[in-house]
Amino acid sequence: MVYTSFYKGIAFVEGSVPNAKVIKQNVNAKLSGFGSHLKTLADVKDILVNQCISSNANAVVNFKYGQKTRLFAIDDMIFFGSGDLAVLDEQTLQELRKKFD
Repeated sequence: MVYTSFYKGIAFVEGSVPNAKVIKQNVNAKLSGFGSHLKTLADVKDILVNQCISSNANAVVNFKYGQKTRLFAIDDMIFFGSGDLAVLDEQTLQELRKKFD
């Protein structure tokens, strides 16, 4: 079973969904630089949500994310996320929501 979360109406699936219609592959979001230590995973998801909306997608499949600190940087944190923008049918979304709730 793949882990799924929902954020602002978009499904974030950490794996593949067999019947997903992929719109764009390998999209990325990255937050770094001065002040990035004040960012969170939600900020990364906001970028991906906006990309979904502009592409008429309702999911990010094969979603991967993380954070790391740059070596020799006092307050420079990098938050990143990637995946494929996709359209999932309503039945698949409902099944994923049941597992999420």
